[in-house]
Amino acid sequence: MKQVVIIPVIRKENDDMYTTETVSHFINNGAEVWMDVKHSTMQYANGAKFACGDDLYKNCDLIVVLGGDGSILRAAEKALTVDVPILGVNLGRLGYMAELEKDELHLINNIYKGKYRVEERMVLSIDVCRDGETFPIRDALNDVVINRGGYTRSIDIDLYADGKSVRTIRADGLILSTPTGSTAYSMSAGGSVLDPTLECICATPICPSSRYACPIVFSGNSTLTVIHSDDRNESWNVTIDGEGVTPLRCGEELIIRRSEKYVKMLSLKDEGFFETLNNKISKYELKK
Repeated sequence: MKQVVIIPVIRKENDDMYTTETVSHFINNGAEVWMDVKHSTMQYANGAKFACGDDLYKNCDLIVVLGGDGSILRAAEKALTVDVPILGVNLGRLGYMAELEKDELHLINNIYKGKYRVEERMVLSIDVCRDGETFPIRDALNDVVINRGGYTRSIDIDLYADGKSVRTIRADGLILSTPTGSTAYSMSAGGSVLDPTLECICATPICPSSRYACPIVFSGNSTLTVIHSDDRNESWNVTIDGEGVTPLRCGEELIIRRSEKYVKMLSLKDEGFFETLNNKISKYELKK
């Protein structure tokens, strides 16, 4: 990891201190650290080089994100493009996607001892079928959420798998998540927690009318189709990884399948996924 891009999200007291420590660990191991030019006057960026836009990621070997899961998701889109791994440092709250906590920054040194592994995480490809034509929207590392928008009643969502009807779900919406995204909105809505190294798609209804409308886990090879045929509500909202809103109008279809791309996540610790998950939840609940 000779050329490292560091993306700090400085929002709270001491975030700059953790950024300084992160930069120092990489520079002390002989790495060339790059940051966006907007950080060039900041003390925590001492020793770094600067660029902007796509130039920042030229020839980089690793993207390091200091922030919460939202920051990591935004960086994942760029990591997909340049095909390099991400290392997340949790400066947020739960930080399910982050590998390191603030008191674990010394583990960065393990990268240069060869004590790391790279996990490939499944990504969803999202298309919309409109007027007989199919248009790509974007890829999702976490989830795609279909909801009722400004409509105040439940909506009827027609869900198909590989062209065959699964069921019509009457609910406030539907979450289609990757295993990585199973600990996000899907878990809050009662969805299954999945090992992030699996390849599958979890469909979790949001506030369903029927108690039998339980989450369903589909094979990663499945192509799922959501059809908007509920003429009581002209337009639904589609949100991908919590960013932006794409309208899905009556008569249109949303197509969700496994992408050919994978997001690569750098892992530096030996503890398993479920141990990490339980530790993060316990620490968060004790803070309340």
